Amino acid sequence: MTPKPITAKGNRSKRRYWIGSDRRYDRYNRSLVNRIEDLMDPSFLMNWRNLLADNNRGKRGHPYRTPNAFITFLAKLRAMYSIPFRSLEGIARIFARITGITAVSYTSIFRRIRKIVPSIPNSQGKPVDCAIDSTGFKITIRGDYLGSKWKKARRGWSKLHAVISINEVSVMSFAITDEHVHDAKAGKELLKSVKERIRRIFADKGYDSKSIYNTFGENTIIPPRKNASTRSRGSSARAKIVRQIRRTSEKEWKESVGYGKRWHVEIYFSGLKRTMGEVIKANRPDYIVQEIALKVQYYNVLREMTHAY
Repeated sequence: MTPKPITAKGNRSKRRYWIGSDRRYDRYNRSLVNRIEDLMDPSFLMNWRNLLADNNRGKRGHPYRTPNAFITFLAKLRAMYSIPFRSLEGIARIFARITGITAVSYTSIFRRIRKIVPSIPNSQGKPVDCAIDSTGFKITIRGDYLGSKWKKARRGWSKLHAVISINEVSVMSFAITDEHVHDAKAGKELLKSVKERIRRIFADKGYDSKSIYNTFGENTIIPPRKNASTRSRGSSARAKIVRQIRRTSEKEWKESVGYGKRWHVEIYFSGLKRTMGEVIKANRPDYIVQEIALKVQYYNVLREMTHAY
């Protein structure tokens, strides 16, 4: 989409661009409201007994007092708003008081939410242009001021590595690691899982890896490092890009291959953190991974229900 210049009286900037100038805001605003209404649909309350009977069928041990649908509802609240488990029990009590359903304790909510296995559905169709990058999630709610004042050691962060469909701006595959795993190492394994669904792959210099170049060949749109050799040395596709950049410039090469499309992955990460939050409250590594994965899963659902054009 080509940005259109906007002029306004009294504006200090002589020339401003509005990226969303073609956006239909009436449709966009409705979709932002409707997507929350659809994601947090409480219609399961109308079928409470049948759902509970289905969940308890064949179950060994003490039967559930609340269906999985209600636990999933609470998991969505926690993923979007980082609500503590004890507060989720309070929300469950409000529902119980209004509707007459059975309340559930925060310990039961905790155990059952931890059993949820996040997943991204595999989309079928023709290969599409994709972008890959990583972003960090805080694993502490302590402010920078207190950490600096008391010289507390930084707890670090967890990294989300994601392959994004450029057309849909949604995750096709993702992985979660600690901060010490290099982007290229995690990206190499991640790209293998969706290789057949990728037409071209866009990435920054952090993914300058010969194995990635060899996997996608001329469909690899990754700028090599400044000291990259013009000789093949294990990757002819990479050497070809290096020679193109040496003949002209990196800027001209990026314009010729449409490298600006890589920014769609940054747009996705920005929306993910603004909508779902970037602070993870869990302490155990497996719980941290699950909380980040649930944020990705539910944000993907929200993206699919957002219509702007």
